[in-house]
Amino acid sequence: MNLGRMMRTGESLRLLRHKLYFSEPNQTCGMPRADKGYTEQVGRRREWISHLKKRLDPKSKYAFVSKLNRENALVLDVGCGLDSVRKLRQHAPLATFDGADITEYYMTNEGKKSMRHYWIFPPEIFIDELVAQGETYDGIILSHVIEHVPHPKEFLDKLVGLLKEGGRLYLSTPTMQSVHFPHVRQGCLNFYDDPTHTAPFDLERWAEAMKPWGKVSYTARHRGGFLLRCLAWLTVPYTLLTKRNTSLTWYAFGFESIAVIIRKGNILSS
Repeated sequence: MNLGRMMRTGESLRLLRHKLYFSEPNQTCGMPRADKGYTEQVGRRREWISHLKKRLDPKSKYAFVSKLNRENALVLDVGCGLDSVRKLRQHAPLATFDGADITEYYMTNEGKKSMRHYWIFPPEIFIDELVAQGETYDGIILSHVIEHVPHPKEFLDKLVGLLKEGGRLYLSTPTMQSVHFPHVRQGCLNFYDDPTHTAPFDLERWAEAMKPWGKVSYTARHRGGFLLRCLAWLTVPYTLLTKRNTSLTWYAFGFESIAVIIRKGNILSS
């Protein structure tokens, strides 16, 4: 192979690598529509997957909620679409759940029955309406919601006020570094793949500021355990070639950061 051909080949490989990692953002947002495809069969399958995820990932929201599995425990799931509470209840069947969202998104009838209260509030008054319900909680789950909120600090200041003494808050959000991750056209891997995201949320800084308020645990760029990381990296070539994210790819890149806050008072064991 002559030098010119080698240079052209090298340039082609560089262009291919650039294309794989830095393709155009997902402008159409390949998120699934709420009125298609989410059947009872899919709901049952996702219940089974939640058990697998709890076993493989001790920092998942399913592992978190299992610590609240007791009678009289009241848990709030903020952003409860995709039958979220239905899956959470698999791991805390003794607890009572409320759910709140800005629209009905991928919900089965069984998923709705999993909640004591199922609230839909307009986004511009969401947190104020939630506070106005007058409830306090032993656990609150805010999984991949805060990055959609225009004023996250104000939102969180009001939300943590809904925790009882000793109550737990679980908060997960894309890592700040995700703005540099590869783009996909289905799902989300780069922060801006989802056009409904507002701005990356500095969870580490917020968690640090919360230390006087309660016990804080923070995990940056969560990648799961060794087995989960190995499985995750097997999905990376597929994701880069097809521009389709998988539920495992996040672990390979460390897409999400997680904070758990336990309000001062009757602190529960972590």
